[in-house]
Amino acid sequence: MRALAATAAVLVTLAAAGPAFAQALLPFNTQRLYLTEQAFAAAIRPYQQAIQANANNAAAQYWLGYAYLTAYRQYLVGLAPYAAGYLAQAERPLTEAVRINPRLVEAYVALQHVYHLMGDDARAEEVVLKMMEQVRPKHLPTPKEQIDGPRW
Repeated sequence: MRALAATAAVLVTLAAAGPAFAQALLPFNTQRLYLTEQAFAAAIRPYQQAIQANANNAAAQYWLGYAYLTAYRQYLVGLAPYAAGYLAQAERPLTEAVRINPRLVEAYVALQHVYHLMGDDARAEEVVLKMMEQVRPKHLPTPKEQIDGPRW
């Protein structure tokens, strides 16, 4: 009887938490090697499902993009031969993550890394400058002001 009451209490708590609790996602496991594309597909399925349910889920977009970036890094060292094209697939969800939540620093950092690996250092620098503009305290000078000097 106590177990039934405890289960009911948990269900009431979950129902009260609503959609925000349902959208909580576990981080992508970067410590694991995804030796097959099937294993990788299973690992990213929760992020894809969350995006299908709500395309404006910045966390799901970030983790999906970060997962593709991680698999591509594994490809670079010969551990994920299926992931040769995953760098390009990482760009879209990471771009979406920063569009949805402009203060999501980790998405900017991952996107900067994607552009750097693509050899597009100009875009990588743009991402860093945009991140600094979005997350800097407003009383500090902008990155451009820091480079050009104060406006007197």
